[in-house]
Amino acid sequence: MSEEGVQTLIAKLRHFRTRRAASEELGALGNQAVRPLMEALKSEEAEGALWAILNCLGELRAPQAVPAIAPYLEDSDFGMAAHEALLKIVGRDLGPAPAPWVQWAERHELDTGEPLEAPLQAAAATAPSDGRLTELALAEGCGTFRETEPGRYVVSLPVAEGAVKEVTIVFGSTDQEGAEIVIIYADCGDARPEHYETALRLNLRMPYGAIALRDVGGKPCFVMFNTILRQALTPIELRKSVFTIGERARRVERELHR
Repeated sequence: MSEEGVQTLIAKLRHFRTRRAASEELGALGNQAVRPLMEALKSEEAEGALWAILNCLGELRAPQAVPAIAPYLEDSDFGMAAHEALLKIVGRDLGPAPAPWVQWAERHELDTGEPLEAPLQAAAATAPSDGRLTELALAEGCGTFRETEPGRYVVSLPVAEGAVKEVTIVFGSTDQEGAEIVIIYADCGDARPEHYETALRLNLRMPYGAIALRDVGGKPCFVMFNTILRQALTPIELRKSVFTIGERARRVERELHR
């Protein structure tokens, strides 16, 4: 695609009616879209477009964009979107501050075009069992886990400020069409009626995962959750979902109960 065509797609990110289709087209362009998106990140002022640019860079797994994305971690409006994009690119959580992410970028050869996490991608090709998939996803000190019952794993995930968040992975469920899915969720605290409107409004702003209700000890509780098709699920995708859901659950709990 021409440079002008790429710029036209980026301009369409400003409008909610064209944003989704433009994001998908930019994603299909691969590396060709990375540099223009990084330039747009510096100059764009529209909130919806900025969120979409961060999301696109994350979906493109563009390591060269890490230094440009990292400063948005400290932005109250875009911190969550920036963190999710960085998790997708790096594959592990380096915390809420920009510096460790920038240092990560400085240690890597950013323009080689080689995929990140190559050992995990190779292991995924062997179609590992549920337990092995979980083990691979949480390699390199990215959290500890225990199997509480067959097909259910509870991850103790280190999050910001030295805290630990428990994230549950459930294998063996199916969707309405009978396809096997994996459910990843983390509790966000008691679900009080006065918080329902806030939770619904937060859901509208979430590009990944959603807030739902589940009963815990006979009481309703907010949870952050995500579902992924089990077929061809890779350790990288599982790791990213676990980290994203855990971190978002921590932030949602703080938002709802502050």
